[in-house]
Amino acid sequence: MANRVLPQFSFDRGEVSPKYAGNVDLENYRRSLAICENMVVTPQGMLTRRPGTRFISEVKDSTKKVRLVPFEYSALDTYVLEMGENYIRFYRNFGQILDSEDAIYEVTTTYSEAVLQSLDYEQVGDILYIVLGSMSPATLTRTDHADWALNAAPTFTAKPAAWTGTNWPQRVTLHQQRLTFGATPAEPRKMWISRTPSAAGPRLLDFTTGTADDNALVFDIVGKGETQWLSSGRALYLGTTDETRTVSGAGGFYEPITPTSILNRDHANERSAAIKPVRLNNSLFFVSLSGKRVHEFAYAFEDDAFNAPDITKWAEHIAGTGIVEIAITRDPVPIIWACREDGQIIGMTYDRDNGVYAWHRHKIGGTFGGNAWGKVESICSVFMGGRDVLFMVVAREIDGETKRYIESLDAFHDPVSDTDISTARYLDSNISYTSETAQTDFTGAIHLAGEEVSVLADGAELPNSTVSATGGFVLSNGQSAKEVLIGFDVEFYGQSLPFDPGSPRGSGRSALKTVKAANIDLLQSGILQIGKDRASLKSTTFMTSTTPVGDTARLFTGIVKLEINDTFADNGTFAFGGNGPLPCNIRAFIIEIQTGQ
Repeated sequence: MANRVLPQFSFDRGEVSPKYAGNVDLENYRRSLAICENMVVTPQGMLTRRPGTRFISEVKDSTKKVRLVPFEYSALDTYVLEMGENYIRFYRNFGQILDSEDAIYEVTTTYSEAVLQSLDYEQVGDILYIVLGSMSPATLTRTDHADWALNAAPTFTAKPAAWTGTNWPQRVTLHQQRLTFGATPAEPRKMWISRTPSAAGPRLLDFTTGTADDNALVFDIVGKGETQWLSSGRALYLGTTDETRTVSGAGGFYEPITPTSILNRDHANERSAAIKPVRLNNSLFFVSLSGKRVHEFAYAFEDDAFNAPDITKWAEHIAGTGIVEIAITRDPVPIIWACREDGQIIGMTYDRDNGVYAWHRHKIGGTFGGNAWGKVESICSVFMGGRDVLFMVVAREIDGETKRYIESLDAFHDPVSDTDISTARYLDSNISYTSETAQTDFTGAIHLAGEEVSVLADGAELPNSTVSATGGFVLSNGQSAKEVLIGFDVEFYGQSLPFDPGSPRGSGRSALKTVKAANIDLLQSGILQIGKDRASLKSTTFMTSTTPVGDTARLFTGIVKLEINDTFADNGTFAFGGNGPLPCNIRAFIIEIQTGQ
């Protein structure tokens, strides 16, 4: 028998593909995990439990899918649009906008459920420009919070003759103060760029052509493939079904595009899906045509060109059967988010300067379609409440019916600056109650009717309750509380890659081995289970097992040694997880392994 001590001091590579499980000699191996589920990697390399989701509203018709669209007039004036079949509803400050008679405010459209995911859009000031391809571009204009107007056929100056019938642009962006349209069904590589502003204001719908610098432009993208997306940065970026390109003035990047100065370049032969990309600083992130890879399109000084490396290379499994939509939150943790076809969310914590590309997977609480998680069907992000907020549409089976809810990801509970456990939010589709006097009975949870929910009351974890058919519930054990949070309990889980403890003969990978103990560095944590895999997880005894029911949870910070003593096996792995409404933050662990050699 031989004993070995193996540390893992960072998790900044996140979840990686099972194909890398044999690469024990790679530097990144000991910074990666085999599974990182419902946990987020921070830029500092720590693992923190994913926040829960806040219930906001049921969609207008839960039998039909909807799409979320962000609208940010300024950082202090932001909205989320619920685009459903033939309507748009609006959300602001985590609530639904009502009209002057307290009815839900909405605008009528002609967009069917079938075309919602095909819409492209670009916001400029108070106007959202919407394109589809089969009908005229539309404008959605905001005058006030509950005063929006949709113009399904705005007036164009010198409208291109090709735009008629069912042949209209399918892609749109704003570049160098010009509205840029592209890719009609008949001409998928054609581009139209509006006039530059004049002293009188913008001319975004003016397509008067000519040779003057401020005239509109019409040109073809000479190359292969159909245009899938447009975006603006150092140049005009575009992705096609065959390549990724830039368009700029003839003088190079940042050079204005004019009728007599235009340079169209092919940079990478990476194929794009028709999914709107997201941008962070000088990097643009887009989804491959297969839907299974994410690329970072960024300028490389050493090559004097744009590259588009695959940032899912280490985690090539992470997209499942395909990605549906992507979004980005920048503050407080920079994360690129994506929802998959199966309804799971994936995220990548991103810090390019320090080489952090850490993927993690998330299963939102609830059930749908035979899966043990709620199905996320659409996502978007806006700045709201002093931070970037991820909004989502979640489909669930509630009391035997399909329900679709709009929810937002709660704020991360900072273990350093916020030690008040009652403010922690780790339950999904949650709602909270605050009253001046302690209560036992609560109402208003009709969206969770018939469901078993987890409960956090005045910072204490209580036994689960079941919500009545009318949306009421009662705290267990005769408890009463002033601050109560209820929602779906969600398990978090992480598992290490197989350990190679070494042996006198060299590698110990093939030797029988067992994890004897784990020394875990925790920060303000209230729950943790450990074992060698998911099936063997056991609750630890240093957290809350000795705390009387109803008492405020006692959070632990420091290094604790926990015995495991599992059976010998070929692959020595360490697993951790937990559930309930309490936090867990893991800074590092040191594993004690015993081998049969």
